[in-house]
Amino acid sequence: MTQNATLEIAINAAVTAGNALLQHYGTGLHPQQKESLRDLVTEVDTLSEQEIINIIREKDPIHGILTEEQGFIGPKTDDYWVVDALDGTINFIHEIPLFCVSIAFIQNKKPIVGAIYNPLSEELYYGATGIGCFKNQISLKRNDCPLSQSLLAQAFSGKAYDPQNRLKEFETFGRLNDLSQGCLRTGSAAMNLAYVADGKLGGCFGKANKFWDIAAGLLFAELAGATISYTLVDTEKHLIDYIAAAPTCYQELKVHLDGLIRSQ
Repeated sequence: MTQNATLEIAINAAVTAGNALLQHYGTGLHPQQKESLRDLVTEVDTLSEQEIINIIREKDPIHGILTEEQGFIGPKTDDYWVVDALDGTINFIHEIPLFCVSIAFIQNKKPIVGAIYNPLSEELYYGATGIGCFKNQISLKRNDCPLSQSLLAQAFSGKAYDPQNRLKEFETFGRLNDLSQGCLRTGSAAMNLAYVADGKLGGCFGKANKFWDIAAGLLFAELAGATISYTLVDTEKHLIDYIAAAPTCYQELKVHLDGLIRSQ
């Protein structure tokens, strides 16, 4: 399958699933708790995920799919799809318009194709190695900026994952909030990374985030000119530590995140 064909599948699946989310936005849901109070799943997560699986399986029956709700579907190889059918479930439940569908294709353990779609804002980010990163057909190339001129976003780890570092995460959030133009917790790691690619955020980082949340966004940030680094910290749970930022901001962030975020 060509890279263009893979990208077309990702875009089609993201937009189709995003439109399904939009149909259920504000209709009343029945969330169920998973690992923590802010780790919820709804019937819409499952519906959106199945839409994506159906599209991918129809166009690409060869490769496996790593999904948030169903786990790994199909053959487990180094080349596979990774899907987050609703990144920002808490925002979606509370009708805060910052959530998205995120889809990436992984080759040799790295994302090479991806699509992120926020159906409410109609922001469609997509890209591939060798092709570039785009937002609604506009090529993205971000400017450099220092930490002091950057708006940041931090994605926290799950409460149960690394309790001894929870205080350090909160302290880092406060310190970087004071050293930058602000540090946010938006509720969507995928949108954070898309916004780094788009130049809206100077940088973002996260500890022990799920791979399906960040795979496509890491690709976009790098393609747009940001510096990225990430490390798999839990193979079984697919957890990643990462930093993505404008080059100058990245170098400054690395100093403040040393000992907290494990990134190569």
